[in-house]
Amino acid sequence: MRVVLVNLPWEVRGRFGVRAGSRWPFTAPPVPKGHLPYIPFPFFLATAAAVLKKDGVEVLLLDSIAQELNINETIEKIKFFSPTLIVVETSTPSFDNDLFLIKKMKECLVPGSVALVGPHATVFSQQILEHYPVIDYVFRGEYEGTLLDLVRHLATGSKLSQVRGLSYRESGQVLENPRRLSIEPLDELPWPERASLPLERYHDGFCQMPFPSVQMLSSRGCPFACTFCLWPQVIYNERRIRLRNPRAVVDEMEYLVKEYHFKAVYFDDDCFNVDKNHVLGIAGEIKKRKLSVPWSAMARADLMDEGTLDVLAGSGFYAVKYGVESVSQAVLEGIKKNIDLKKTRQMIQATKDQGIKVHLTFCLGLLGETKETIRAMKSFIQELKPDSCQFSYATPFPGTEYFRQVEERGELLSEEWSDYDGNVKCIVKTGELSACDLEEAKKDLELLFKVGE
Repeated sequence: MRVVLVNLPWEVRGRFGVRAGSRWPFTAPPVPKGHLPYIPFPFFLATAAAVLKKDGVEVLLLDSIAQELNINETIEKIKFFSPTLIVVETSTPSFDNDLFLIKKMKECLVPGSVALVGPHATVFSQQILEHYPVIDYVFRGEYEGTLLDLVRHLATGSKLSQVRGLSYRESGQVLENPRRLSIEPLDELPWPERASLPLERYHDGFCQMPFPSVQMLSSRGCPFACTFCLWPQVIYNERRIRLRNPRAVVDEMEYLVKEYHFKAVYFDDDCFNVDKNHVLGIAGEIKKRKLSVPWSAMARADLMDEGTLDVLAGSGFYAVKYGVESVSQAVLEGIKKNIDLKKTRQMIQATKDQGIKVHLTFCLGLLGETKETIRAMKSFIQELKPDSCQFSYATPFPGTEYFRQVEERGELLSEEWSDYDGNVKCIVKTGELSACDLEEAKKDLELLFKVGE
């Protein structure tokens, strides 16, 4: 068997797309030469490639976005490899683009069956297989095990009914096998395939992170109930966290820093600091090994405490992303992100006091957003003075409770999937604010707080 795993090109009117590895797929404008754009590491594709390689399967892993390959160059590489199976990661805003490119591949006689993966494919697996004959399979949810099982079944000619997580056609009918259980323990997975990818291109430069930096995961999942959050609801289909062993995490970290000479490490977990012992275990292992490399993580401010921050600072913790989203308790309760705003404020300040840089994320247009809640957001940022900020439009991705919420309230403005780009277009309204109002608010906030600088 020969398998291609690919993150296809995605360009829209001069903007480049961010898809694989992103919980919030979007497009971004080109940046000046010498300034790397934000490009997330394609964790699922890269881990699936490592799983197949470990099983002796020939694999070609392509990230056309990071490798700056256009569709013709991508097609040529795939054709030369002559695969049996092509695995394509898709997303809601890129779905039309991806389908068009897959059809183009088939018109160019690219060999191999095509499997779609990702949250959008997971939600619409049956409809995709019913309406698009160019797609042969859909892997629903977390798919490393589904892919490995399918490859083994295809190699032996076995019936596909035993491949959990697989949707496929048989005798003209779309069949959906039972969902696969989450991978556990996570340390059974091999480290993601990195050697064949342009590692210098993967960059998350919040708070002026030293470059080159590498993105890692120390866990998967999140126990909280935020209605807008995509991966826990669709990819994992559960509200819990699965942790890697801290020693194994730092083994990988140490290898990447020493082998590839990365100058910083970023843990892109769904929520890094859910388990305090996990956080302290990683920090302690880093300090024990005297790894003098700046590192950072995505975390929840109200789960922090001053003792933990002190330990983190002592292990080289350089910066943190805190997801605040709104500073209105009513808005937060409406989306079930019941953070303690008082403690959030205290821990942001405590983090800064430790010399740790702070990046805050905010979401405009959540249920109940008003002019007053946006004014409060502005005041919050002015008071706490984070090192950098991110403002996105609330985007109700299919499969989330938030999608159902705005649909039921009549506040969803588009079902054109290409519009679901939370960096470009607002597709929701609130009782007080129109989409245009929210777009103007985002422009004002970004201008005021100089996003990206």
